[in-house]
Amino acid sequence: MSATLTVPKQTPPRRGRIAVVVVAIASVAIVLSAVPPYLAGVEPRVDIRENVPVHLPLLIAHAAAGGIALLVGPFQFFGSIRRNHPKVHRTLGRVYLLGGILPGALTGIVVAVLTTAGPIALVSFVLLDVFWLYSAWRAYRAVRSRDFAAHERWMLRSMAATFAAVMLRVYLGLFIAVQLPLLEGFYDGDFEALFSVAYTGAIVGSIVLNLLFIEIYLRRKANRRISAGAP
Repeated sequence: MSATLTVPKQTPPRRGRIAVVVVAIASVAIVLSAVPPYLAGVEPRVDIRENVPVHLPLLIAHAAAGGIALLVGPFQFFGSIRRNHPKVHRTLGRVYLLGGILPGALTGIVVAVLTTAGPIALVSFVLLDVFWLYSAWRAYRAVRSRDFAAHERWMLRSMAATFAAVMLRVYLGLFIAVQLPLLEGFYDGDFEALFSVAYTGAIVGSIVLNLLFIEIYLRRKANRRISAGAP
């Protein structure tokens, strides 16, 4: 008689833990690569309006605050921290909201209005920053009401908006690579035009796909609870 080894199927919580670790690693990597040049005074990669003196300082402040949100955000979803170190979890939440999202979104709205990337980028960035503030407010309101399930949902939505900064860079590289064969024919060798199209697409894609993904995840999670008879 031979024994059959049954490998247990990977459970959703385990997949969730892996996703949190991946998001944390990607977030830290982007912060370490993208934020220090701003703080060191290196000329930014985006165009700055020279006739608006506050544009660059606001962009630096936005990058710094966004970096804080990216660094702190993922660690709020580590179950071990929530269960074993609730004070640390609450402190991380305050830093994320007050040190990351609030200054990041407020400066981001102004930076978005000043962008030279075109109207689609302007509208997309403004809507993202408004949603960033709104989701943070809803998460704060929920936790103050001790509605922890709603708090988690809105924090996940907030983190999806925060993580758009990471996915923007991923999509930008992808969209540039996909269009390179068109550089000479379609774009007449104008790489700036190619980059502009790729950048606009990356902005929209990073926002829409991130928020769509998290809504699908939340819907499926709710359906699993209903199927399991959980409250």
